Amino acid sequence: MRSKTPTGLFESRAGERGAALITAVLLSMLLLAASGTLILTTTMTGITARDATKEMQAYYAAEAGVAKTLEVLRGNVASSPSGTIASFHNVVCSRTLWTTTSGSSVDVAADGSSHFVVNSVLDPDNTDANACNSASYKPTRLTIQVYGYGPNSSRKNIEMVIDRYTVDYSVNAVVTLPNASGNPMPFDLGGSNVTSTSGQDASGSGAAIAAYAVSGNDYNSTNNVIDGCNADGTNCSGSGPNVYPGDPAVLAGSNTPSFLASVDAARTFLYGSEGMMQSAINQGRYFTNGTDAINSAGGLGATNPAGALTFVDGDFVLGPGSPTGQGTLIVTGNLTLNGNFNWNGVIMVLGGGSVQRSGGGNGNIYGAVFVAKFPRTGSASDVFQAPTFNTSGGGTANIQYNSFEIDRAKSVGGHAVRGIREF
Repeated sequence: MRSKTPTGLFESRAGERGAALITAVLLSMLLLAASGTLILTTTMTGITARDATKEMQAYYAAEAGVAKTLEVLRGNVASSPSGTIASFHNVVCSRTLWTTTSGSSVDVAADGSSHFVVNSVLDPDNTDANACNSASYKPTRLTIQVYGYGPNSSRKNIEMVIDRYTVDYSVNAVVTLPNASGNPMPFDLGGSNVTSTSGQDASGSGAAIAAYAVSGNDYNSTNNVIDGCNADGTNCSGSGPNVYPGDPAVLAGSNTPSFLASVDAARTFLYGSEGMMQSAINQGRYFTNGTDAINSAGGLGATNPAGALTFVDGDFVLGPGSPTGQGTLIVTGNLTLNGNFNWNGVIMVLGGGSVQRSGGGNGNIYGAVFVAKFPRTGSASDVFQAPTFNTSGGGTANIQYNSFEIDRAKSVGGHAVRGIREF
């Protein structure tokens, strides 16, 4: 019988010596790799956060440039040297007159860490390289590019497109009087020494439009009055009021302003969420009576180079006392023209739809007048009722087309930003 000396436990595992150390080293390497990844991720997150903050500062700088440019266009920043109105024409052709639009760097942060540059102000619709040499050049849109800069040369670019008008509409007659009721319109201009209405452009462009535009059912009676007769064609004196052109235009789809296309459109124009009443409220130019409008800080807009929007929710008496107004006047009740007065721009009598002349003196309106009668609320099928237009009262009345004043009047609602993007 053979005997075998048993091998010790540890002697039988001699080849496994150091395995624990290797395992520990491997685990340590895994932990080290995980820790390194965590440290790297944390570092990158911190860098990303700091970069994002810098980019955000650059973005806000670009936004500040957009806001400052709009301030210039709204006439809230004086030119240098002073005296130049910030019209679209002037900002495109002479943008260096305003520091904001000049292309110079404008600091946003006090320490200069963020700033903006208005890189370009262009008319996207202009194809004439010499357009700025013409006084009649009036861009309707602007494309403005603003570069915003933050710390460490971070940069954000913003481009916006701005319309000159918040609301645009055609003016095809000096006085527009829609009436779809079938009832005759009370219309009286008085004698030749009382009323003068001219479609010849007082701004000197040489263009001319109709003096009066009426619905088809009012054409004959209006034409009779202009010819110096009664509305029914009788008692013709042969000495009618001074009206040029002598024949009224007939309102149709092609020559009716968009806000008078229907009663529903007129209500939206006045009372919609983005209508003229809301715009007036936003500008602090909404009044429930004429006295408050006249006594307001801005008066009737005569002291504002671009005029003002004046919204009177009710009746209004313009004059006496030679008040001067400028811009757009909207009256939802009845308008009385009394004694001496002057208005440069557009007058809209929408709702009450009545214009009456009274008192002595001389009243002048240079621009255009719109008169429409309709209820403030109702159904979409409502039609315009017969308005009243009577300037046969005391004194004289002079109403003349002026494209320059109309252009300014359409701008008082504020410019409309049609699009904005980052590029």
